[in-house]
Amino acid sequence: MTVLVKGRKLVDRFVLLGPLAEGGRFEIWRALDERRGTEVALKVALGEDPSRWESLQREYSISQRLDHPGVVRCDEPIRDETVMILPMVLAAGDLRPLRGKSYTQIVPLLIELCDVLEHLHSRGIIHRDLKPSNVLLDFAGHVRLSDFEIAAIDGMAPPGAIGSPFSASPQQRRKLEPSTLDDIYGVGALSYELLSAYPPYFPTKPDAAEHQVPALKPVHSVPPVLHALLQRCLSADPALRPATARELREDLAMLTRSPESVRAVRVEAAPIEQAVAQTNPRHVWLPWAAGIAAVGLLAITFWLLPRFAPGVDDVSVSRSGSIVTADSTPSISDEEKQQQALFNERYTEFSRALEELESQAAGVWGGESFGAAKSMGELALAASSARDLSLALDRLGLAMQRLTRVANERPATLAKLIESANTAIDDGRLEIARQSLERALLIDPEHAPAIRGLARIVALGPLLPALVEAETAQLAYDNLRALTLYEQVLRADAENTRARDGAARARRALSSDRYAAAIGESLAALRSGRSEAARDALLRARTLRADGAEIGALQAELAAAGERSDLEEERNRILNLERAENWDDALKAYEGLLAKDRSLEFARAGRNRVVPRAELSRRLDGLIGAPVRLASPEVRREAERLLAEAARVKDDAPVLRSQVEQLSASLQIYEKPIKTVFQSDGQTRIVVQRIGIFGTFTRKELQLKPGRYVVVGSREGFRDVRREINITPSGPQPVIDVRCTEAIS
Repeated sequence: MTVLVKGRKLVDRFVLLGPLAEGGRFEIWRALDERRGTEVALKVALGEDPSRWESLQREYSISQRLDHPGVVRCDEPIRDETVMILPMVLAAGDLRPLRGKSYTQIVPLLIELCDVLEHLHSRGIIHRDLKPSNVLLDFAGHVRLSDFEIAAIDGMAPPGAIGSPFSASPQQRRKLEPSTLDDIYGVGALSYELLSAYPPYFPTKPDAAEHQVPALKPVHSVPPVLHALLQRCLSADPALRPATARELREDLAMLTRSPESVRAVRVEAAPIEQAVAQTNPRHVWLPWAAGIAAVGLLAITFWLLPRFAPGVDDVSVSRSGSIVTADSTPSISDEEKQQQALFNERYTEFSRALEELESQAAGVWGGESFGAAKSMGELALAASSARDLSLALDRLGLAMQRLTRVANERPATLAKLIESANTAIDDGRLEIARQSLERALLIDPEHAPAIRGLARIVALGPLLPALVEAETAQLAYDNLRALTLYEQVLRADAENTRARDGAARARRALSSDRYAAAIGESLAALRSGRSEAARDALLRARTLRADGAEIGALQAELAAAGERSDLEEERNRILNLERAENWDDALKAYEGLLAKDRSLEFARAGRNRVVPRAELSRRLDGLIGAPVRLASPEVRREAERLLAEAARVKDDAPVLRSQVEQLSASLQIYEKPIKTVFQSDGQTRIVVQRIGIFGTFTRKELQLKPGRYVVVGSREGFRDVRREINITPSGPQPVIDVRCTEAIS
């Protein structure tokens, strides 16, 4: 039986480099396409299951139907007697690392996703499985939508498939006819998971009848406008959701266009249907009315009611917003007052502990214990509201015990995640390791072993083929070759257990050979950066065996070490060009390095990073240097798009800011209307194309933005006149004379 492991070649073409994702009916692997000489992602299934082969063919046909850069490109599926493969473009990662991040990082990606969904829906495709692992990011940081296994085509979906129950709409869970509004719900569920660090309903799965999504508790503050928009997306009634992906995109784009009007605050969610009713986009005044009503309600609660209500000795507000009173009726006993005060005190402690754990995304790693603690806390609050204070205190005690257990398990959970990540790194399963480390950083963002582990992944990634080749060489008793490769891996990742153990085995096998010992010493010195010692050891090895096969390789390694020093100097020079925002020279330098050596990962990453900035700078300079082009409405719209793109750049970029200021100033000039005087004979009918029909007159003043206009005059019995006029922002007030003077004979 075929087993998927690193180094295995599939269909005599793809060499597996490491797993990217596991589970479900398929595995996703990073692989080297030997035919094209590039790395790809493979969706792989073992055996000859007809349903899986049909699924791969269906996904390929969907990709052929779509023509959008935000969709992962697939090649035609391939199979032999042991395996079925769908080759895909390799992505940098997916959205899972963004769980619990700020909305300012998440909203721009949601806007890109809405653009992709609009394209899908226009081609009759409904994705139906929007979750972080299915929304990838390319190496430039842009969204790439993948996994169309359960997508609907022209209203038809694979039978029985609903996707993830956490992101499936209530209509999907009831297996109703697919609708584009299922994807609108999916965007809401995806946003919920990214903002709160875990999906709706987690850790329990919703059944088909459930429709009320639990209240969103974001890790970081979000604008009320965004909160209300997500509640609309997650409405059980499809009619209350945004009608199209374009409408949802525009609502999200408002957050980026007017940040000062949507200042982020911590919010506690109201029931979804109520919130949707209050934020209907057709009644934009309703949020203001709701705010005024809330202020009035607070005034009644804190000023008017105390004057009419019986005396209250102790008041506490619960996390859900309900009020618990220790003396809500004249007949309450002293014992009940004491119990209520004790409950309020302990519930405050519980709420603080719960909030702290939620800020660490305990919903993801705390499992059922954390969910049970939250549920028991709500039951305690309900018992307190019913004045069954003994039961309330008992339940609260159980809730606190479970919460304490989760908190106490935090170090062990961290240690387990780090251990599993290190094991996965040693096994070459880098994506699995990355996921474990990112979960560890959710628990403790400053956790040094997790940060160090991510650095190991970055260093080891390009060397996985060398590790596989080293193990293969050792199996073939080529210990010198194996040792050379193991040492190469250890220079990048000194903690790698497999490479360290493999190097030790290879060294022991060669210990009786003085030549091999000299080679081993030279390799070790080279690994530690002691080039001179490495040369001395290599010289001893050459005197023992001048024709040794390893001599040439080690000489090349020493030469490469010198080149690496030069390369590091060149890298620092290019980074200084980037810091100075000299993008064109930085791009030429990176491309020059890649022309010499295509394997330079830092140069490839640098080029990918510099290309969009160089293009943005070039286009901005083009408009700044020729502001007269802004007379065209299309060019002004392009200028606005460039300014929006520049606004998304978060780096300290004084040159870019200067370009933005210059272009904005020019744009304001060309957006300002110019008073233009039209004269005629009172008998010629005047039309200004794209502006309007003005009939006959002798003199008329119009406010026209700078640009080119066509004016047509017509008069019965006379030939029409047609004039092209150019309104400029400078110069004297334009006076345009239009009249028909040539009679038709």
